[in-house]
Amino acid sequence: MNKQISLKTKTFMVILIVSLILILLGSGTGLALYGYSSLRNYKNESRHLINYTLLLENQEYLEKIFRETKKVYESIPEEVRSDPTSDEFVKICYPLIDDEFYEAREILAKCREGTEQKNVSYIFTDRSRDAVVYVIDGDTKEWAYLPGQWLEADLSVIEVIEDSSWRLHITHEDEYGWVGTDYEPIYDTEGKQIGYAIMDLDLNDFLGRTLRFLKVLLPAAVILVLLLAFVSARLLRRHIISHLMSLAGAAREYTALDKVDQQDDAPYIFEPLGIRTSDEIEELWRSMSEMETDFRDTMLRLRQITAEKERMGAELMIATRIQEGTLPKDFPAFPERTEFDIYASMIPAREVGGDLYDFFLIDEDHLAIVIGDVSGKGISAALFMVIAKTLIKNQTQSSGQDPAEVFSNVNLKLLEINKAKKFVTAWMGILTISTGEVTYVNSGHEYPVVRRKGGNFEIEEGAHGAPLAASKRVKFRPGTFTLQPGDTIYMYTDGVSEANNADGEMFGKDRLLDALNRTPDTEPRIIDEQMHEALASFVQDAPQFDDVTMLCMKYFGIRYSE
Repeated sequence: MNKQISLKTKTFMVILIVSLILILLGSGTGLALYGYSSLRNYKNESRHLINYTLLLENQEYLEKIFRETKKVYESIPEEVRSDPTSDEFVKICYPLIDDEFYEAREILAKCREGTEQKNVSYIFTDRSRDAVVYVIDGDTKEWAYLPGQWLEADLSVIEVIEDSSWRLHITHEDEYGWVGTDYEPIYDTEGKQIGYAIMDLDLNDFLGRTLRFLKVLLPAAVILVLLLAFVSARLLRRHIISHLMSLAGAAREYTALDKVDQQDDAPYIFEPLGIRTSDEIEELWRSMSEMETDFRDTMLRLRQITAEKERMGAELMIATRIQEGTLPKDFPAFPERTEFDIYASMIPAREVGGDLYDFFLIDEDHLAIVIGDVSGKGISAALFMVIAKTLIKNQTQSSGQDPAEVFSNVNLKLLEINKAKKFVTAWMGILTISTGEVTYVNSGHEYPVVRRKGGNFEIEEGAHGAPLAASKRVKFRPGTFTLQPGDTIYMYTDGVSEANNADGEMFGKDRLLDALNRTPDTEPRIIDEQMHEALASFVQDAPQFDDVTMLCMKYFGIRYSE
């Protein structure tokens, strides 16, 4: 068994984790805002210094040195340009240095020294090499680059920093520590960009302050989290967990009781707890107290029900006989009529079933045939079946020969009494005996199977709708087909096609057609018997889970005496 963790421990852990997450999120957000604000200030300071430095420069010379440096740089042979530190490279670039160069460089050096920044330089970019080319470097003499010397660089980073109000290119060097580099474009007198002024900012103080902030924040956050979790856990234990533990103990005691033989005056378990918290826990306690009372009442009723079981069994047998009496059982059903022969049977899965069938003459030339299946099983389904069957017959005999109209009226009447939310799949056809025309309506039932004279049984698909008692908005659509003398119609409920054997296989419509077509041209009673034999052979010892109902009619038409 898994080791159980108490609710108190789980609550403490949840509060601890949630508090830690919230504090870290808040601290992280504050730190991010602080970093953004600081970097933005560094950026503004950098650009002010760069602009001030450019104002001090000789604009005419600045354009000249950029122009000459680019010219010399582009004239250097590729094999020499590939190594900017070689003596040959330095020799080519060195003539660019003159007194004016030193004056311009001195301005950069004073800016660097006066602002205590790492460096200020002028450069242009070489996209073919992904490099920055120095024009004037304000670094100390021993570290300063000559005009034309270059370094590899990610030029896309320069574009991002140039367009941003707070971004810097942050790097770390062993000698200088953390450095943030800013890029500011330089323009000539005609407004054309000729290069960049770059400033390396000292970020060690900024990052040091940030580190000191974290050293204070993290311990404080941990202490605050622990304190908050401890206080919250104590409050939860006092106002929630202790009551839940009382309910859990009462539940264990209640579970151990012998509730079957419990005396009516036995003491209650939950009621004495008397929880008064004016919240959901009090509601839970009241619900459990009511549950205990309801369960005790239920056990009392169960004893009464058990005592009446034998009497109910006898009444159920009477119900079975009454239901059998509502279905036509005498065959031949119409011995005086030679135009057709009809036979039907119903085997319920329980004492009473929910399937129905019926057939009756509306007048001398019209025969109604009905088969249906009520959802569910047992007494409620059987009762609903009797009501549906009676309504269908009464509506047919009173409203005429339109099966769609009959089902519409029956549907509304069934909905009025359908408290159990049941529904009925049904098929009704009205045969005009003199012509063989069948007008039918199908409310969610299986399609009939029809055999034409000289042929085999085949499924007769057609109009199909929703079951009875499913909805008021259902529109039933009639359909028609015509039987010729010698044709046979067979109808069934899903207890036939969905019957299962011991392996879980369904009888299915293919086996149903095979069984019908073994001897298709025979009388309805024989077809019914053969179908039951085929079904029994398939199912064998598997239990019957649904009612099995079949109705078969063979049409002969009007026979004239010779």
